[in-house]
Amino acid sequence: MTLFRSSLVSVALALLWAAVFVALRPASHASLSQAGDIDPLLDRIAERAKSYQEVKNWRATTLTVATEMDKNWKPKKTTRIKKTVTVTESGRSEKVLEALQTEKGSTKDITAEYNREAEERRRTAQGQPAEKSPGNDDKKDEENRMSRSLGLGEILPFSEKEREGFTFARRPDEELDGRTVLVLESKAKIKDEKFWEGLYFIDPESDTLLSVRLTISKNPKFVKELSTEIDFQVLPDGHFFVKKTRMKINAGMVIKHIRMVVEEDYSDIEIF
Repeated sequence: MTLFRSSLVSVALALLWAAVFVALRPASHASLSQAGDIDPLLDRIAERAKSYQEVKNWRATTLTVATEMDKNWKPKKTTRIKKTVTVTESGRSEKVLEALQTEKGSTKDITAEYNREAEERRRTAQGQPAEKSPGNDDKKDEENRMSRSLGLGEILPFSEKEREGFTFARRPDEELDGRTVLVLESKAKIKDEKFWEGLYFIDPESDTLLSVRLTISKNPKFVKELSTEIDFQVLPDGHFFVKKTRMKINAGMVIKHIRMVVEEDYSDIEIF
């Protein structure tokens, strides 16, 4: 799975990125509360996931809005970043089109700064030495401590192998964007930093996974809260792709604390 990497905003993005290219196939609306009842549904989900062609190479425009919060969860600083992202089998690259930071009613353009950071990451990926800047090593150490992997098995643990670590239940149907959807819930049997658990919302008519709402089953050290929401879309050519992501982070110690909400929208998606 591809991961976000890199600044305070980028620390959050490192936690956020998870391009999950699978779909789910729902069962009937009968109650599925026992393990024996739900196993056939999980089998169909795993089989349906195989029906989508793997997306390896793509390009999209993304709009990221990262809001730093105060201790009362009131907005303190907001950073809006519009960029083009290209992902191929050889790696990930991005170009920042605009980056604006708003604090205390004042907005400044930080596009040049973000493009410098992108160039440093590109040089590092190609084995070239990155330019040194004050605090650069400290920032990278912080990123390494904060980064969590959102692997396919942790996000959608429906294969026969992955499901062994979870229990599943069918929850009452809910309304999502004006339509009735099927809801599944997963819970990790062993609480661990690498396992995510929560709710999966599925369109019973089109067999399409619409959204997930997940929390990490065990908070890493110095993390009080870590949750993610991912909305999906089916492109006109049939590819299954991320539409919008949202991450909430509450982490750190007394001296240095991160309270942040990061949302990212995808548009102008091109598969190649």
